[in-house]
Amino acid sequence: MAQDAPCYLQYKTSAPVVAGLDHQVANLRCLLSEAHVTGRLAVLPPLSLCPKHNFGVRRDWKWETYFDFGESRLVDATGREHPLPIADERPDADVRTIKLRPGERMPPEARHYGLVVRHVNLITFKKDIPADDWPAITITLRASASVTELARHVVQHLAMLDGGRFAAVHVRRGDRLKQYPGRLTEPAHIRKYLTELGAAEGSVLFIASDERDPNFWRPLAEHYRLIRYVDFPRLEALAKGGALTDNYLLYQVEREVMRCAWLRVGTLPKHDELYMHGSLVSEEDWLRSPVVHNTWAGRVASRWRHRRDCVMAVCRSLYRSWYPCKTPSEKE
Repeated sequence: MAQDAPCYLQYKTSAPVVAGLDHQVANLRCLLSEAHVTGRLAVLPPLSLCPKHNFGVRRDWKWETYFDFGESRLVDATGREHPLPIADERPDADVRTIKLRPGERMPPEARHYGLVVRHVNLITFKKDIPADDWPAITITLRASASVTELARHVVQHLAMLDGGRFAAVHVRRGDRLKQYPGRLTEPAHIRKYLTELGAAEGSVLFIASDERDPNFWRPLAEHYRLIRYVDFPRLEALAKGGALTDNYLLYQVEREVMRCAWLRVGTLPKHDELYMHGSLVSEEDWLRSPVVHNTWAGRVASRWRHRRDCVMAVCRSLYRSWYPCKTPSEKE
């Protein structure tokens, strides 16, 4: 008996969603999860990355520059592994293609999975769903050949230093300095924290950071053998400006290099994907910087967020008491 033609899933957006790579990947994971539980093939949205994280330079962004979807896998709630449910080519606009807003026309058998995607245009994700309602799906995205080749070159160089044993730290400054005390990402604190975690004086330290001032790292260079992207011409070219500029590619390469370190420290907590051993900024320090809150606007914003969170918590509690067998995603 002939099988039905494949059914496709895509989200109808009024304009391309412009965001950073991590935000786009969060949307992608949501789309793939919902495509899997609904038995459809996902039509990938165009990759529209924010140029502010790329020194203002716009590019013709492509998913395949950063990820190898053929080698990536999805593991369902039973532990079974599947290829990613992605269409090879964008299907023609016909009856097989289902354009929907998140949560619409979901089949009954998929209802017990919390809604995976929320309003793609507004870039809000499944973090808005209580953790107990998240789908039990794991998606492993493999880096593209260009990312792994550049990362391998760095790791091979590191392998010749100190027996290949190196620590790595990600230091995000730039746009984040108003959300936590800046001293937590300065050399003095970085050295103190690394010492507590067992990084010895004179050991090799790989730094991934958006801090471009070379003099900023001089105090650390007195205690560690620093390795940065500027030590590799092919990586330095990605952040120099011009046709080769791709800070997102540099970021992906640095992430792959960090996976090979014996000690990995992130800037912020909850870097689960990299299995971070620690973070420079604690949960208590996050979003509690005096720079943010010791102003009239900061105090108003803080109070508004607190009241919003309280109202949302009460609404979730009431909803669950009224509809104990459903998740918020199922309300039509």
